[in-house]
Amino acid sequence: MLTEKVADFKLNNPILLDEYRKYAEKSYPSNHTYKILNKELRPKCKLSLRYQRIKKLFPEKLTSMIDVGCSKGFFVFAANQQHGSQRNIGIDIDQYDITFCRAIKKYLNMPCVRFELMKLHELAERINEFGGPFQTVLLINVYQYLYFGSTRSDAHYRNHDQIFQHLRRICSHRLIFNNRVNLVECQNVENTENELTENYNEKKIIESASRYFSIKKYGFIGRYPLWAMDC
Repeated sequence: MLTEKVADFKLNNPILLDEYRKYAEKSYPSNHTYKILNKELRPKCKLSLRYQRIKKLFPEKLTSMIDVGCSKGFFVFAANQQHGSQRNIGIDIDQYDITFCRAIKKYLNMPCVRFELMKLHELAERINEFGGPFQTVLLINVYQYLYFGSTRSDAHYRNHDQIFQHLRRICSHRLIFNNRVNLVECQNVENTENELTENYNEKKIIESASRYFSIKKYGFIGRYPLWAMDC
């Protein structure tokens, strides 16, 4: 009986490793960091400022959300914890980030969120396995890496149209977009082939996005534009 009670206590009171607490607060990128206090996530300054702007673009009733390139998962957790969204997923290509997010999910006991090690096209191909398209999709500071690849993965999509095709397949209402949209703002693209770099600019991105979404601009977060794209 005592053994059963101890096992039940551990199940209902999971321990979060100090390694994960430190990772949440101090790791790169700094605009995704937050503190974990009494099972609440408290965004640090850069993330808080970004979140305050982004959440204003959420639909009046947030019902489901995908964060593409979720990093430490804050937006996914907040969708459920603060907005009551019942179907939420974060995808990323970094195994440690996904392991970290799953540990936070377990610690917070949040069954309405999940995290998958997955690329955008894989999610688009399997979207019905996750309940179909999601009402809201976040694409925050990740577009450059979808287009050019990154130091974490050289996998990328070779044109804007392909990216927005995949995004339209996973989105049923609104895509919230905050990204670098001009080549001079991008990092580590010096050795990229000319065809890709020549087509990376705001005009080309809007041209492709407009085939799948209607676009409304909401100024900037930092130096990068904030757009709402509706299906």
